[in-house]
This record gives sequence, structure tokens and C-alpha cells, in this order.
Amino acid sequence: MVFSKSERFACLRLASSVCNSGTGPMEVSHSIRERTIAENSLVVLLQGLQGQVTTVDLRDESKARGRVVNVDAFMNVRLEEVLYQDRKGRLTKLADLFITGRNVRYVHIPDHMDIVETIKTQLARIHRVRDFSGKQAGRKEYSTKKGKK
Repeated sequence: MVFSKSERFACLRLASSVCNSGTGPMEVSHSIRERTIAENSLVVLLQGLQGQVTTVDLRDESKARGRVVNVDAFMNVRLEEVLYQDRKGRLTKLADLFITGRNVRYVHIPDHMDIVETIKTQLARIHRVRDFSGKQAGRKEYSTKKGKK
């Protein structure tokens, strides 16, 4: 079943918006706020899905299945090669799809993924970015006791 551009927009209006620009592989965010949010929540697991094919269930009862391009700290998900199923069961193929985090109900984790290992890997990436300057440079931490460095 093929929909016109306006019909596709109407189907996706409440659930998400079509994203036309492509990006390369997911990178760890350089925003301190996003890194802090990510490392203190399970969004790092979703960020570890980058490159995997998965299904995202949306709050309006629709589904999107595609390859994860990017997930940010606010759970905004970008998919490519998407098969979108609206709540009435109609299927639409899309090249790219951007889903805002507030519209995500559930993200299916593939059976072959090791959840604990994925979380550890993603946290290590975040910490590498945070410690980018090495051990010798950057802000120095001092003892709170007087006279000691």
C-alpha cells in the first residue's frame, strides 16, 4: 500500500516526524547535560542499539521497525529503512524516521544482545569523552583537609 506525501504526514503527525537528513555513526554527545542524563539512566542501553534492527512501539498504538541510527539522552530515536505500521495496521516504508522521546512507549531489545555488556560499553564511551584530556591535564581535585594537596 502506497500513501501520498500528505497521507504519510497525517499518519505520522502525532507519533513522530519524518527526518530527511542522514548522519554518520552515532557519537557520544558532547553536552554535559546529555552525558549526565545518559549515564544516570537506562537510555545508554538504547544508545547501544545503534546499528541494530529493532521495533519501537509508540504511544498512539503504532509501530516502527528499522535500523537505529541514533538515540540521544532524551530518548529521541532516529531510524532508517523503516517499516511503519499505523494503529489501523496500514504499512508504510520510509527511508528515515525521527521519533521524539515522549512518543516512545517501548523499545524491543533484540534477543542476541547482552544487556549488561552493552550498558558497560556505553558507560565506558561516556567516561572516555568526559576524561578526554587524559590523567595529567584538566581540572585538579584537591583534598578538603587544610594543608594537603
